[in-house]
Amino acid sequence: MSGAGEARPAAARPPWIVRALAAWFAALPVLQALSLAGLRVGNVAPDRAWNYVAYGLAAPYVAWLVWRRHPRARFASYVFLSHEAVRGLHGRHWDAVAVAALWVLALQLPAARRWMPSVDPAAVRARWRRLAGGRGPRR
Repeated sequence: MSGAGEARPAAARPPWIVRALAAWFAALPVLQALSLAGLRVGNVAPDRAWNYVAYGLAAPYVAWLVWRRHPRARFASYVFLSHEAVRGLHGRHWDAVAVAALWVLALQLPAARRWMPSVDPAAVRARWRRLAGGRGPRR
């Protein structure tokens, strides 16, 4: 698995499922802004400060990770979609739960798996060892 700064072989263009997922994440700040005008879709709402962080910062960042084929794009997508599903369950926004579940299922498609492979645990452990400088446990 290549690091965040290393180049990867680029496909001509992302598969349709990746384009759709990135577009969905990128559209969430717009939906949050439209909630100020009264549009309520899924979990977006103008009266919750956390929404501005989640949809204004986190969603575009995940869209960027997905589009750029970042090694952590799949994980970030799962985290954000899980966040959406839990918030939807808590607020009884069944449309948000359904959309999150459908995106999680879409991430299982072969094209999405090729574009955004799962995190390799061995590569994560190696990165942690490099960051720790090879030092043993602290006493």
